[in-house]
Amino acid sequence: MENMILLGTHGRFGEELIRSAELILGEMKNVRSFSLLPGMALEDYLPPAAEALKELPKGTLCLVDLFGGTPCNAFCALSREYENVVVAGLNLAMLMEVYMNKDRLSGRELADLAVSTLKESGKIATELLKERR
Repeated sequence: MENMILLGTHGRFGEELIRSAELILGEMKNVRSFSLLPGMALEDYLPPAAEALKELPKGTLCLVDLFGGTPCNAFCALSREYENVVVAGLNLAMLMEVYMNKDRLSGRELADLAVSTLKESGKIATELLKERR
């Protein structure tokens, strides 16, 4: 089975992030987004996420938008049973880098790559451009 990447986000951020990544990488397979929509509680969010994890191998990587938010808390709670790995701070660079390496690295290795990419993707672009002039 190919590795699956699960996204957990507030609103439709995850769905749109997948669309944005597909503009650059082409169609992305084995990436699924779980959107926390207005009016949803943790109790509404947990069952579909649990159902997805039930079918996936232990160590599945879950990328979430905000540490301590409902998607993060849900996937962390589910990690007790499904041993999924949760990384907070989801951005486009992280998703793309993890996706391009998902079938050659383990869930834990992908988590390390996600955090490394997150740290490296933040730049003060105007200062870098000034340095190059």
